[in-house]
Amino acid sequence: MELKNIGRYEIKSELGRGGMATVYHAYDPSFDREVAIKVLPREFLHNPQFLDRFQREVKTIAQLEHPAIVPVYDVGEHDGLPFFVMRYMPGGSLSDMIGKGRFNLADTARIVERLAGALSYAHRKGIIHRDLKPDNILFSDDAYPFISDFGIAKFTQAQTNLTGSGIIGTPAYMSPEQATGDGLDHRSDIYGMGVIVYQMLTGQQPYKSDTPMGVAIKHVTDPVPNILMVASDMPAELGDVMTKVLAKDRDQRYSSAIEFARALNQVAFGNPGNIDESSPTITLIQRAVPGINNKVLIGGVVGLVALLVLFIGGRALFSGKGGEPTIVPTDNEPVQVTEALPTDTVLAFAPMCQLPEEPPFLELLQETNRACVNRLPYTTIAVPKGTTYEVLTEEFKCSPAGENDGKDLVVCTGKPLFSFEIKFCNPTILPELTMSSDRCEPGAGFDEANQCCVMVPEEDAGCVIYKTGTTGCN
Repeated sequence: MELKNIGRYEIKSELGRGGMATVYHAYDPSFDREVAIKVLPREFLHNPQFLDRFQREVKTIAQLEHPAIVPVYDVGEHDGLPFFVMRYMPGGSLSDMIGKGRFNLADTARIVERLAGALSYAHRKGIIHRDLKPDNILFSDDAYPFISDFGIAKFTQAQTNLTGSGIIGTPAYMSPEQATGDGLDHRSDIYGMGVIVYQMLTGQQPYKSDTPMGVAIKHVTDPVPNILMVASDMPAELGDVMTKVLAKDRDQRYSSAIEFARALNQVAFGNPGNIDESSPTITLIQRAVPGINNKVLIGGVVGLVALLVLFIGGRALFSGKGGEPTIVPTDNEPVQVTEALPTDTVLAFAPMCQLPEEPPFLELLQETNRACVNRLPYTTIAVPKGTTYEVLTEEFKCSPAGENDGKDLVVCTGKPLFSFEIKFCNPTILPELTMSSDRCEPGAGFDEANQCCVMVPEEDAGCVIYKTGTTGCN
């Protein structure tokens, strides 16, 4: 019987079917949007506690809010089957794109930069993906890449469970410790990202065998293949980067996905790029493709090639001349490379500014004088110019008292021996922003002076709670 609805969601088509789930393209009438729904099969329900565990785990995953992680919208149950609802990704998967041709080094580095930000974010939250592969990297309709299926392997048995003893994942992308069933940490995901990069740049996986078990064993026992033997056009430095990211000993790998992205940027662009653990990594570059109306929205920005980048377009983007996919031999012979992508680019969105680092605001506040007047304690606090304040303790009052040495002075008084709190705010650390949806990503404003986007601060950004006390005045 054809499935027409899952809860309130109207099924439009089946997107894919695997050993662990079926994914549907559906419509959500409540929010007038298209969604993807993953439904787990009945054979996973033999454990009566499974549904409760599934819902608890997915709610945890739903807390991952990052521009490069597929968001989870809803969790539920339909006809006894658990399901969860995600953002619909009509742009296909990275696997689809690799099948149409090899990637050049610059575009590979830009994609990795965006995904590395998502991985590092999840790792800081204590979540290891454990099944990174091109099928789990999906693209939105505006060509942004997203990591999907975060943490699902933590509570479902994948089709490629090799031994039935907890080895979960896809053999072609497994880290050595994952293949042997050893304890995992975030560096297993970094290894998986390295395998993906190898495949993007060469069109083939680093290890081959007739069986999945054979592939997994090669990840444990075979030497790291020299990528330059397959892609002889690549810079020599790339060989060192790939040797490190695919090291058998995880202590010899990059310590974070960000570190790997910076190393790849260094080879591709000659600098590590403006990326660290706090980078938003949501800037997009679109490819100029004949027949597509690309919009240039940047002026005078130079040296930002290491910011996150992606592209738009159909099959022609990922094919060689004549529209046919670039052919990459499966042996280790050097090959001539036909770039999968055009070389001319235009920025679709202005890049993110790297704001100058300033001393923590709390360190700029300083008590300059304490005194007793008529047995009442007084304290004077020097604050940066333009700072506003709010007294949070009713028994104390504060008032402006002029300025000194380029700072404003605030004098406070109240009950003796009473500690008090003041909320100081100085949001002037940010440039003047123009809110413009056609230049910046949502949540960012455009800085006209520096021609770049700046994330709009959260409420109370630039505010601190200052605590102090007064001595007795007898």
